[in-house]
Amino acid sequence: MTLKLTVKKEIRTLGLDLCSPQRLVGAIVRGGVYLDGVVVFPSDPIAKSRSIASAILETRFFPELRLIMTHDAETRLDSMIIERLTKLPVIQVDTARKRNPDGFKPYRVGRKELQVKSSLLPRILQEILSITWTTGILPEPLRIAHLVARSRFFWKNTRFQANK
Repeated sequence: MTLKLTVKKEIRTLGLDLCSPQRLVGAIVRGGVYLDGVVVFPSDPIAKSRSIASAILETRFFPELRLIMTHDAETRLDSMIIERLTKLPVIQVDTARKRNPDGFKPYRVGRKELQVKSSLLPRILQEILSITWTTGILPEPLRIAHLVARSRFFWKNTRFQANK
């Protein structure tokens, strides 16, 4: 199934980062420029694709979302289920340098290259990547979600507790 999508300069994208096993963090970004919000989904150790899709549907940002990007190194999510339930195209991104036989194709924007898998047309996918990818090795929605997931905000601080 190939999806058609109108790509505008400030396309609203949800970037989901699954690199941290403790939490699933999403960043909503307009184009590659404006951060609209950050969402932390329930931290189920084995998050099911259906529960993630229903959590996406319940966010206040859902009516304005146009696509979902995932950075899932171990491919735990089933993108087809999320795509079918949310009715939004899903772009799976892998930063691995090796050639992946499971449907990932290399895409270049400038001198940067990613392994990408999606049901979108290659021309539209290239346009989305060029809009959302401004700096770093990941497009902005995924880069921000990755930074938030790895940040100290979520660490348990046992030495200092302000309200005790």
